[in-house]
Amino acid sequence: MKTLDRTLLLLLLSNAFASVGIGVAMIAVPWMLASMTGGGVLFGVLITSANIMLAIMTPWMGAFIDSLRRKSFMIGLRAAFIAGLSAVLFLALVDVPREAALVLYYLMGAAFYAINIPLRTAFVQELYDGSAYRRVNSILEIENQVAAVMTGGIAILMMERVGLPMIILLNIVCVAIAILCIAAINHTANAAAMVRKSPLQDIRGGIAIMMRERRLSIILMVGSLPYVTVILYTYLHPVALSQLLSLSGDVYALVEVLFGVGAILGGWAILTVSIPTGRLEAMIRVLVGLFASVAIMQALLPTKAAFLTVAILFGLLNAVVRILRQTLLMDRAVPSEIGRIGAFLQCWIMSLRAIFLGGLTALVAGFGVVPALWLAALLPLAGWIVLRTMPTDEDSRFSRSQEALQ
Repeated sequence: MKTLDRTLLLLLLSNAFASVGIGVAMIAVPWMLASMTGGGVLFGVLITSANIMLAIMTPWMGAFIDSLRRKSFMIGLRAAFIAGLSAVLFLALVDVPREAALVLYYLMGAAFYAINIPLRTAFVQELYDGSAYRRVNSILEIENQVAAVMTGGIAILMMERVGLPMIILLNIVCVAIAILCIAAINHTANAAAMVRKSPLQDIRGGIAIMMRERRLSIILMVGSLPYVTVILYTYLHPVALSQLLSLSGDVYALVEVLFGVGAILGGWAILTVSIPTGRLEAMIRVLVGLFASVAIMQALLPTKAAFLTVAILFGLLNAVVRILRQTLLMDRAVPSEIGRIGAFLQCWIMSLRAIFLGGLTALVAGFGVVPALWLAALLPLAGWIVLRTMPTDEDSRFSRSQEALQ
């Protein structure tokens, strides 16, 4: 496969323009809310509630991903995002509290991101064969981090200069361009792989798939813990930098930019290093352990220099684990089931985010930021312990062969 074929170029352009909204919603909005008086608790309650809602919704979305034409779904999701952004623009223009527009902006970005991740995974699996998964995922991860982080940092600096309505309007234009890029991709859609039933039956079907693929499910869930921790830091970073260290938005923007630099380095490393498919599980286990060590270091040293250093390491390790996890999912999952597996993985992620963000919010309100940093560090550490206690893939294959002989 060429490094950048026409299809991948269009995917990158679409992803870049769509990431503008993600960058503003998931990076700039948290800072704006957290820096307001009492905003730390307000944002914690908001983000916890949003993740509870998304955890309930995402398993059902997996059935839609596996039953609808994925290219059409990609376009429809972005059109819905434009409609939501239009509502945010209306709130920003009329005489309502600014917090209302910011809250809706965050909710729209979170919902789009939660659905788009499993949908894009299924779409990429249709577009490419197994030999290209790791390369495509690496390039998309690099581009996604650059677009989202740079956009979020710029939005923080521009918000007071151009105003929220102008940023939303530019966001709408970018998402419209993203739709045009996806529409231009030459793709003969596969027939719908499943017939949807009632919502409860669709969810039960997804649970049955996850139970059948138990080992893959555990590895994917543990492999998502670095990402969950990074999301927890979208709450911890603005609160810690603004309230614990009394730093400005410029420093927060720099932290996010350094996270993006680390992600670029991680994506580049995966592009240049050869990793056999059979070693993906072992690599995920080692990298989750390294990530846990970095999170513990941050809890031990809640200083400006540590936040800047850890941002790079978080970006690098999170990007590598995400790429390997996505590659493992595409390689192991049946195309007719990948949407439901990916959606249940998002449900797991959202559930953990809701639970731990609730705990972090309570800790910040009652005891301060440092105990919250320790709680966030325990999550990847627990995941690494789980992977260490699991038999290796080679042991599992030997056990299955022995059972077959008996």
